[in-house]
Amino acid sequence: MENFMSVGKRIPKRDGVDKVTGRAAYIQDLRMPGMLFGKILRSKYPHARIVRIDTSRAKQLLGVRAVITAADVPQIRYGVMKDQPVLKADKVRSYRDEVAAVAAISPEIAEEALDLIEVEYEALPGIFDPIEALREGAPLVHEENKSNLLKMPWKLLAGDVEAARKASAFTVEDEFSVTWVTHCCLGTEGIIADFDLRNNLTVYRNTQIPSLAQRDFQDALKVMGLKQSKVRLIKPVIGGGFGSKLDTYGFEYIAILLAYVTRKPVKIVRTREEEFKYTSTRQPAVIRIGQGCDANGKLTFRDISMVLDNGAYTSWGATTPSVMMMPISSLYKVPHIRYEAQCVYTNNTWSQAMRGYGNPQATFAIESNMDQLAEKAGIDPLEFRMRNANEPGELTPQRFKITSCELKACIQEVSKKLDWPNRRKGPKIVGRGMGMASLIHVGGGARVYKSDGCGT
Repeated sequence: MENFMSVGKRIPKRDGVDKVTGRAAYIQDLRMPGMLFGKILRSKYPHARIVRIDTSRAKQLLGVRAVITAADVPQIRYGVMKDQPVLKADKVRSYRDEVAAVAAISPEIAEEALDLIEVEYEALPGIFDPIEALREGAPLVHEENKSNLLKMPWKLLAGDVEAARKASAFTVEDEFSVTWVTHCCLGTEGIIADFDLRNNLTVYRNTQIPSLAQRDFQDALKVMGLKQSKVRLIKPVIGGGFGSKLDTYGFEYIAILLAYVTRKPVKIVRTREEEFKYTSTRQPAVIRIGQGCDANGKLTFRDISMVLDNGAYTSWGATTPSVMMMPISSLYKVPHIRYEAQCVYTNNTWSQAMRGYGNPQATFAIESNMDQLAEKAGIDPLEFRMRNANEPGELTPQRFKITSCELKACIQEVSKKLDWPNRRKGPKIVGRGMGMASLIHVGGGARVYKSDGCGT
């Protein structure tokens, strides 16, 4: 350890002093001269047609500077598949959908104005189960697609799974499900958008992706007809991300639109309640997994199919099945693998990136099933993992060469620290237990090119 600069050493947190003394400026702390406050009216239905929107009373409220609907602004679309309009014009597909927005001189007046907006809906049948959403005749979230299945197939096939299944001495099969999980960052999301006299845009945003967000906002300006305008993005101190700020959201574009209409800086910051209601979550998933091993406990095959609840629109969350391939194929020696994932539109809140980026869902099912197979084969779960652990030099079914892997050493060290053999034999206490699970995650490097063309 003494040869390392960081590993095993106490590293001072560089921004710690500023945070504990209150000098650090979060998005909630920022204020600009003449700044207005934005609020968003969202759908009361998970699936409905918008029949009529009347904003006349809201516009007359003292202190209101702008009220906008989809009819008043260009139709900016966002999401991985550009399937989500910023303000919904004809239809809402989730209870969180943005229908109208207000800019006012205070958050309280903006909130009051929302109550004065009248929206008439025609409720439509909704679909909330991704399995049911795949059935013929299910309500369509996006009718133009003719199906609720996203056109993003994720598949991995290596070897002959069916032949390996027949040759296995022991096999198990089970189904696992995981539900929504919220990021629950200490700092809620927020933005300030401000145009100068030349229509150049400055954005203050507590994002995890400043460069990508800048690009997305630049594309939005082009839709608004501001093709020559520039975007400057300033990232204040961020109060946690965990994947929740890896996408751009509708409220960001709404702040930009309101700032352009009013020619004033506009700030939108979510309350804690809004954060829970309107921030996307980890994808729920239904995972069917089958595995087998030979008489010596060596894995012979792994067969996984999963259906993920994408929600009403796409984000980076729709790409997490690609990351799932890593834990499915790389931690243990599995010669035959079949994997297929389907992302499905529903009228639920749309799912996005969250810590682990798909890995927790896959690993939960795999490691649970590993225990089941070890038990059926009559092998201690620790020993079962030792027999199948990958080692340096192995080539995974994805054709990745493992150059370093200390899984066996980790398992042995954990076994020693836990006194695994003796504690496994000890008395059992209701409500307490001891288990083992292993995890692998993606990693990599890339050349970084600065906007001035220089590389690092």
